[in-house]
Amino acid sequence: MENLTTAGAHVITMASSHSEASGSSSPATAALAAKLGKYSTCEVSDALIKLKLPHGGHLPGIDMLSPQHLARQTRICGPAFTVKMVSQTEESAPKPAKHFVDAAEPGSVMIVTAPSNCRSAIWGGLMTARAQALGVKGVVLDGRCRDLTEHRDAGFAVFSRGHSTLGQSTFTRPSELQVPVEIMDPTCPHTNSSEPHNPVFLPLTVHPGDLILADVDGVVCVPPSLAGEVCEMAQRGREVDEKCMADLKKGRPVAETFKEHRGK
Repeated sequence: MENLTTAGAHVITMASSHSEASGSSSPATAALAAKLGKYSTCEVSDALIKLKLPHGGHLPGIDMLSPQHLARQTRICGPAFTVKMVSQTEESAPKPAKHFVDAAEPGSVMIVTAPSNCRSAIWGGLMTARAQALGVKGVVLDGRCRDLTEHRDAGFAVFSRGHSTLGQSTFTRPSELQVPVEIMDPTCPHTNSSEPHNPVFLPLTVHPGDLILADVDGVVCVPPSLAGEVCEMAQRGREVDEKCMADLKKGRPVAETFKEHRGK
């Protein structure tokens, strides 16, 4: 229910000054990102669950490491610019025509994936310097970063599975840009669980141009076609939760409060 926009949050959405960029950085996408960026990832996930997306758009196990660890005041929102990394041993995989950061679009949120067993970083301080100069809003790593001090000094938003002392180029390399990428929780088995009451959290595919919203609670992916409806539902959910919070602070029981305001 938290409205960080009115609580002094540092919300980074797509900047209209980059409207000359093509592709996902269109004025229409910028408007959607600005609208979605008013809501928390929790509010948006709740809306996606109500729209029957079983994962609620959640990218599991990825947390904010910069500009501070789990900084309450930071939220980013913009279209996904996807990068698929592969192992250096995978010689037959394609190679991009440009460096993957040079190719990034202004106003985007970069999504960089790596093989699940990779323990080296796939993002460092030099990459942040270039991405920030291009107007990239932040990066979400299905992998690790390094040079935390440099990201934090720059005030650049980095969401990651963790950090490492190891650089990228010895272990991985970029292969494909602006392709669908599948993100799964590497701590979960990759097949359906045989336990009927302990289902596996299934992978989520991020497509180029999907709206990425990230804040202190995590990272959510929203298909642009659902963004308008998601915002309407998130607003209604916020208003209901504000009523619940007010009553609970007055000492009213949870069950009674939820029945009145949530209908359950």
